[in-house]
Amino acid sequence: ERYNKFKVQHIDKKMTVQKCTAVIKQKNIYGKDNGCKATNTFILADPNEVKSICEGEGDYLHKSHLTKSKRQFSVVVCTQTKGARKPRCEYEGKLHRNRFVLVQCSGVPVQYAENILVFVGLSFGL
Repeated sequence: ERYNKFKVQHIDKKMTVQKCTAVIKQKNIYGKDNGCKATNTFILADPNEVKSICEGEGDYLHKSHLTKSKRQFSVVVCTQTKGARKPRCEYEGKLHRNRFVLVQCSGVPVQYAENILVFVGLSFGL
């Protein structure tokens, strides 16, 4: 069940920055308090590509208990616009290319942590 929720909230191969508001509304994605979620990230890939991160295509990070993808993905980060309230949550999207994604695995991805842009020798969580 957690994997299915993860898939709905974070995997969408056809996602674009223009579709943030519509897709978040259509998929009923809300925050813990059932209000508008401040940000939501969509990985532009099919579910099997993302699932593979937990099946050997990721590096387990002991400190954080998260798994970092070995390959890079494009992601769309949807950020809530100021003043928007449920049920009229509104989002602005931003496309990020070449990002490693960090997920929590429980055999399959169950939680999205962040995406990281890696420069040679440095890594920045953005």
